[in-house]
Amino acid sequence: MAQRHQQTKMAVNKNQGAIEQNTIIDDNLLPSADELEKLKQIDPNIISWIMARTEQEQNARLKFNDDRIKIANKELGITTTSLWLAFILAISALILGGLFIYLDKEIAGTIFGSVGIIAIIQSFLRFGRKEKQ
Repeated sequence: MAQRHQQTKMAVNKNQGAIEQNTIIDDNLLPSADELEKLKQIDPNIISWIMARTEQEQNARLKFNDDRIKIANKELGITTTSLWLAFILAISALILGGLFIYLDKEIAGTIFGSVGIIAIIQSFLRFGRKEKQ
């Protein structure tokens, strides 16, 4: 049913080699017409059975793809929500740091402000790293 063809090419450029490999997969769910004819000689009802199985396989593949898309959307929503939460907490730390400095508590204000800036930078860096993976 599925046929796989593989080609490998090698090109050499001044002491550097490069390998290119192409894999072509013909993922046809139905056998070829010759195979169907041979199978029909064995059992006359085999074609309807194969057609039913092919339809079930296709439906299962479509459902699998839909499920993967739903999972990806949920993960993106969770990631976005956590990013917003981290941002709000970091801004709150900056505001609290500014308030402490205004109230002549420079050490506490500097600590809260630094924590806020570090949290903002860290949350954006972590978000970007997750998106790339």
